[in-house]
Amino acid sequence: MRGANGYLHGSVLPTVVVVTLVMLMAMLGLLALWEHETLLFVRTQRLRQARADVESAALLYRLHPDDRTLTAGGGYLLYDSLPQSRLFVRREPWGLYELLHITTADSLLSVCRIVGAEPDPAQTLRYADARTAVTLAGSTYLQGILRLPQNGLVYGRVGADFYRGALVAQGRIRRSAATLPAPSAEVVARIAALHAEAGRQPVTDELPDSLGVSFRDQTITLRLGTAEIGGCTLRGRIVLAADELRIDSTCRLEHLLVCARKITVGSGARIAAQLFARDTVVVEPRAVLEYPSGICAGRYAELGHRATADGYVIVRDTVRHRKMTASYRQSRTARVRGLLYADGAAHVQGIVAGRAELRQAVYFSPQGYYKDMLYDVALLENPATAQPLWHDGADTLRRKETVCVD
Repeated sequence: MRGANGYLHGSVLPTVVVVTLVMLMAMLGLLALWEHETLLFVRTQRLRQARADVESAALLYRLHPDDRTLTAGGGYLLYDSLPQSRLFVRREPWGLYELLHITTADSLLSVCRIVGAEPDPAQTLRYADARTAVTLAGSTYLQGILRLPQNGLVYGRVGADFYRGALVAQGRIRRSAATLPAPSAEVVARIAALHAEAGRQPVTDELPDSLGVSFRDQTITLRLGTAEIGGCTLRGRIVLAADELRIDSTCRLEHLLVCARKITVGSGARIAAQLFARDTVVVEPRAVLEYPSGICAGRYAELGHRATADGYVIVRDTVRHRKMTASYRQSRTARVRGLLYADGAAHVQGIVAGRAELRQAVYFSPQGYYKDMLYDVALLENPATAQPLWHDGADTLRRKETVCVD
């Protein structure tokens, strides 16, 4: 305020300066807050767009896995007018599934997913044609399209237990080929290379209590001799190899590859792993192989009482035995979701939800065995579970995502 002589009092000037500084600081704070909110909004919008772009690329790959432009080294541009929509898509095998890597051009978002082949829920049974007929007995229930030998189905009995199901409509029966569809040469070579590489690794004295390896990193191989593992958690891009391996119920495995001559999954265990055995896989009672898991055995596989395998069970017993011997046994209370492929004599009971491909079904009873017999089997359609990339020509099949991994 001006005094009588027209000058400001000395005490007013500091007050004006302080008020001005406070107002400037407040304005700067508001500007900084506005800029922060703007940047946060822009980043949120960019992240949202990046996620949408990644989902679009994943969908394109699932629909067109044979389109090489999607996996080109220079990336794939979703929209010509948006340079930031360029994505880098890369695929690589992981057991009998694939790892699908998708990264945005600015590296803001990078995801990895395990994918398999999209199932055909209508096709539930393929039985090799040995110019015989398949006999149904007991409480057997068959859904979907059935590819059977030229003599089709007959309804019979095991002892005094006659067939108690409904008659199968003739329109659901198709003619099968003389042999099961062969696996692709690439898959067979991949499994052989997996066993060979695991055999060359030095033996590890003991496993760590906990180990996690990102699927963006290189594969780590841990090799044991003959061992029983328990009380450990192994997760991610790990190959666990051994000569003979038993997995205890206290062991937690997530998305591993396990390779050995013989593998036993202990009673009550819950793991997510693909098991590759040169000889035998035994899944003991109440053990669960969580989705997406798998079993690939060279001679024999067995699912015990109330055991579950979500993914696939493959047995390739190509040796022709002089005496009738089971290559695969599934308990009456066991369950398989996905693909059951048995190139050998298969004692199948319980539930198969997905697709069964059998060279020969044999029911082994205490009194003897019944050839070409399905007894107390429920074969159900299953559109939800992805199939392994096992058959020749699977590279062209549409893909189905199983799980998103780190």
